[in-house]
Amino acid sequence: SSSSSSQQPEFVMAFAGYSVTVGRGNHLEQSYPFVLEHILSPILQLPPLGIKLVVRNSAIGGIPSFPYGWCLPNFLGEDADLVSWDYGMNEGNGASGLESYVRQSLMMPKSPPLFVLLDMKSRQRLDVLQKYVNLGVLPDPIALGNKDAVDKKLLQLPEGDRPSGLQKWDEWGAPKGSPGQSPWHPKKMEHELMGWMMAMHMLDALDVALEVMEKDVDWRNPILAQEQQTHGSAAVVLPPPVTYVSKTGAASLLHGSASKTDEWHMNHVSCRTSFLPNISGDLNSIVESGVTKDEEDMLQTRDDALFNGGWVMDVGKLERDTKLKVQKYGGLGYIDMKTALYGIPSSGTLKLWFPYEGPNKISIKPDDNAAGASKYFNAVVLCEVNEKRGDNECKMMSDLDFRVGDAVVQKGNVSQIKDVASYLKKDICIRVEIPEEAKISFKSGGTDFGLALEITVTGTGVSREDGACSISHVIWENQ
Repeated sequence: SSSSSSQQPEFVMAFAGYSVTVGRGNHLEQSYPFVLEHILSPILQLPPLGIKLVVRNSAIGGIPSFPYGWCLPNFLGEDADLVSWDYGMNEGNGASGLESYVRQSLMMPKSPPLFVLLDMKSRQRLDVLQKYVNLGVLPDPIALGNKDAVDKKLLQLPEGDRPSGLQKWDEWGAPKGSPGQSPWHPKKMEHELMGWMMAMHMLDALDVALEVMEKDVDWRNPILAQEQQTHGSAAVVLPPPVTYVSKTGAASLLHGSASKTDEWHMNHVSCRTSFLPNISGDLNSIVESGVTKDEEDMLQTRDDALFNGGWVMDVGKLERDTKLKVQKYGGLGYIDMKTALYGIPSSGTLKLWFPYEGPNKISIKPDDNAAGASKYFNAVVLCEVNEKRGDNECKMMSDLDFRVGDAVVQKGNVSQIKDVASYLKKDICIRVEIPEEAKISFKSGGTDFGLALEITVTGTGVSREDGACSISHVIWENQ
């Protein structure tokens, strides 16, 4: 938990995932993370613990685990003690995505986190978690099931004869007819069940903690020594991966690379995104020029004229239609939204500049302005909104041209990231190589250096009607 001498210590639980964790069909506050908060928060406040519990539900409906996994500090906060993901519906039964996500979580400032997996169906994913426990790098992760924990015979009893937690089992928390009331989404009491299951598990752990505190007045010392040992080292040591991602085209971004036979390290991965909820690292913060200023509400349909001469922050048709339906029911507390910068050929060039955030910052001075960028940046990944809009929609691989560090990127140096960043069988991220002649640049008057990126829609057939090009995540690997 985080604290200072004058502040109450905090324990931050940051939940990620998609519509199941958001609580679709119910109010956001009825989702299982907040059920857990209501149970645990008053208990953790009691002496001798005196801990303030902070719970964030940063799930976003209808997204894959990547590129989200590259942006954990953005969505969950750098102070997260607990990190989660749910695999209830999407991404099949494979485990490579989960392993990559776990490895990203181990790079968080408060590593290793308490890891929660909302999935009990995939044996492969459970085996990956177990292997990371056996290797000693992921202590006490939780795999949480939901309705499978309920004896079906109890649900066949008359309503009044069921245990109280199974009464009103078939009722949604939001008004009837609200968006998301689909058979695959948990209803209100199923969220209650999941929250209680996690709470009981954690209360057992609290009992053990209290016993330790009673028996040993110096109980803090070994914990502090372990924390100093863990966080004192400059680089996090990762175990060799147990799944394969070599075919993705982004192996170093997903798994890191081997420095010794059994030691793997991961370069610092930076992210800027326009998806919400976003705690830090907004995509707008790296925009230099090429965006049309627009103060309209995000749910208002954008006029075509806005796209002439600038990219536009917007949402897709399905996202807008869904949010407008939710608005009819008061919004239901939801805070997630898939916003992105959209562009067509007449939008012109989008100019971005992103800072170097790796370990070698101190060795660079402004007079090194001509230094080669590939020494400091390994690759850039650009992701589009995960929406299916037909065969004639923008294709990032063929409809976009790039300049990186004032150098043209050849088509052969742009590749599709396969499998891991995929939604409904559509790959949504590309990898842009850093050209050898690309140069770093400095912000005027500053000592921070970085890399300029220019994106232009050159596909003449790209239109708003068929699906404009979109940029929702910019990710870069710092050498």
